[in-house]
Amino acid sequence: MEEGMKRWEGKVAIVTGASQGIGSAIAVALAKSGMIVCGLAKRKDKIEALRVGLLKIKGQLNAVECDIGNEQSVQSVFVWIEKTFGGVDLVVNNAGIFTKALFLDDNNTKELKNVIDNEIMGNIYITRQAIKSMQARDVNGHIINICSIFGHNVNQAVPGNKPMNSLYPPVKHAVKAMTECIRQELTYLATQIKITSISPGLCEGDIISTCTDNELVSLMPKLKPEDVANAILYCITLPDGCNVHEMVLKPMGEFV
Repeated sequence: MEEGMKRWEGKVAIVTGASQGIGSAIAVALAKSGMIVCGLAKRKDKIEALRVGLLKIKGQLNAVECDIGNEQSVQSVFVWIEKTFGGVDLVVNNAGIFTKALFLDDNNTKELKNVIDNEIMGNIYITRQAIKSMQARDVNGHIINICSIFGHNVNQAVPGNKPMNSLYPPVKHAVKAMTECIRQELTYLATQIKITSISPGLCEGDIISTCTDNELVSLMPKLKPEDVANAILYCITLPDGCNVHEMVLKPMGEFV
């Protein structure tokens, strides 16, 4: 895998939701592998603190403030990246928002729209700009969408208990479907740009593990954020003619 990462040394990566958990592990792994990483988050202070501890590495980590649910904010970031680094070669769409709101609850429309804006529209804004950058420079880039096992099933309710939430599985199903739709668009455009959906099971520090007080979730085995980062390194080191389109990661013993 280390040999395969040489092609990415000095190349530019965007990681959304890079301030904690899976996102920060991915950003660190890519920077240590020699990439110029732009870690995006609404608040960049945590990424900046992470960057300070990564000064003696092959690559670099840049803390970038961005509201991915706002198209103008995304466009401004890409303008800065184009001027500063020349363009984008790899994107990891990791940012996510968790809400306990249920569809039948009252007075939560704004909260639900916020999740959709970030999980779905934010993914589209980032991916669209990134592919434009890759095409303009004739780059065989790669888009990685961090999905979830809840993009494959909706097993989140224990009989007799209130469901954890209603919107997380639908948006993750959407991300999985979007990955295939974009793959078809890229094929039509005759590009060599790859796109991959990675669906982790429960993971330490992810939004489900940290935002729910469900006792069952706390007892379940979990992946480490570094497990997801290593899966990404594997996917991006495969030969040009081979693409991992979809990957599911589960901790040993998980029963979801």
